[in-house]
Amino acid sequence: MKILTFPFSLILIALLIGSCSPERQKDTGQVDSLRTAAEQLIKAQSLMGWNNWAFGKPSNQDSLYKSNAHLFTIDNINLVRETEEAEPDSVQKKRLRYFRRYLTTEFIAKDIAPLTDSVSNIEASATLTFEGKTIPYRQLSSLLSNEKQQGRRRGLYIAAGTVLDSLNATLSTVEKKSRSIAQDLGYASYNAMAEDLKQFSLDEFKVVAEKVLADTDSLYTTLLKEMLARQLGLTVERFYRFDIGRLLRVQQFDKYFTAASMMDVVRKTYLGLGVNIEAQTNLKIDAESREKKNPRAVCYPIDVPNDIRLSIRPIGGFDDYSSLFHEMGHGQHYANTKENAFEFKHLGEPTVTECFAFLSEYILVNQAWLRQHSSMPTPVLKDFVRARTFQRLYLIRRYAAKFLYELQLHGGAPNPQVIYATTLSNAMGYQRTGDDEKRYLTDVDALYYSAGYLRAWFLEAQLNEKLSLQFGANWFESPQAGEYLRTLWATGDRYNGDEFVRLIGHDRISPDVLLAAIKRMVLFSTKSAA
Repeated sequence: MKILTFPFSLILIALLIGSCSPERQKDTGQVDSLRTAAEQLIKAQSLMGWNNWAFGKPSNQDSLYKSNAHLFTIDNINLVRETEEAEPDSVQKKRLRYFRRYLTTEFIAKDIAPLTDSVSNIEASATLTFEGKTIPYRQLSSLLSNEKQQGRRRGLYIAAGTVLDSLNATLSTVEKKSRSIAQDLGYASYNAMAEDLKQFSLDEFKVVAEKVLADTDSLYTTLLKEMLARQLGLTVERFYRFDIGRLLRVQQFDKYFTAASMMDVVRKTYLGLGVNIEAQTNLKIDAESREKKNPRAVCYPIDVPNDIRLSIRPIGGFDDYSSLFHEMGHGQHYANTKENAFEFKHLGEPTVTECFAFLSEYILVNQAWLRQHSSMPTPVLKDFVRARTFQRLYLIRRYAAKFLYELQLHGGAPNPQVIYATTLSNAMGYQRTGDDEKRYLTDVDALYYSAGYLRAWFLEAQLNEKLSLQFGANWFESPQAGEYLRTLWATGDRYNGDEFVRLIGHDRISPDVLLAAIKRMVLFSTKSAA
């Protein structure tokens, strides 16, 4: 025993000395300095983004990038890569991988910051003219959702053309520069870079997206025809993209989701889980309506977990509830984070946080929740569940189509406008128009966030199933379920989607649980013959 112990101790000492060599200490110190600067920059960017989003204040992200230009260099990316490759500890290696991903994406963002600032400022200040009135561009989606006449919806949709032309002129440059920079960083293509940074195979996910579209085509077509007739009095042959907001609006249920009770409902729901929102001083909610406020709901984790902010601009009814509950899912995730490492607070892959957001949002269509928190008679409840099931299926198919389109866009396929309009119209079932092509760049999220959404929808169904099996169908009333969720929220951004799904007992992220749940919801909402 002594013979074995002595040389082993010498080897261990040698390893320790090697790991603490002056060169390694220097590299580690440089990386830590970069981390400190990056965290401060993220806070400043988030505050600027918040003020632009919530108050319409000018965005000047380029100034922040210029003052932190030393951070985002190829030398620093290579330094972190080399440190990552040499790091023996798996947790520290993961931190470095996350940090390298951040530096790489921000290296691109730095170069295109003047362009993205221009896009934000155009959106915040642009107006369109319709029927002699001047309308802020950011109000367009709300107006389309609330407009009852198809002819006026068409007019509003077309009126945005000049603004879209202006946005596309800038966004096309963003797309070209992003692909060029990916090659400057040593990647064969934008898609090769995205795959490395996202840590999942785009080709494998392409197969999943195509299969989801194929497997849901018949059910979607059936529900689409039914919803068009019921909601808009239209047939598929007269259905256009500008009708979608109104189709999904389902105002007949809004009386069961009043603005006056919205905050009380979300508070009571989370109290059932043992979460007291009013006592969470680190979570702030801005629900005021301001003209320059972006109407889309958003959560800004400015300083995790100390300063988390939610913004919504109410337009009335269920959509308000849905947006608030979704962003509350993000908010609870980051407000309950216990991680100390910078990377595990801010730099995660989005699948997991979107999973928590969808889990919160879809409480609103849980049949047990509806029976307890709404006054819907059973026939109305069934109609509501059917409408929301259609909407979920619509979104799944839309994002599958978006992902398939983005693969071609970022791959440099010719005529992306046509590919976009064709791919989306085929998946969503509406009639194509030339004006649809104008949305081909404004409907793109960087680095395949569309895939992140899809993976999050699949993952949410798997987590929801676990909660239902362990705590019952009304798990939202269980403090034990809340405590379990806290243990998951506490991990912040430590886990990617593939790691998280194993944490909750599945071997992989799969659409199977979600598609089975959708079929059950359709079956529940099918009224028996009289």
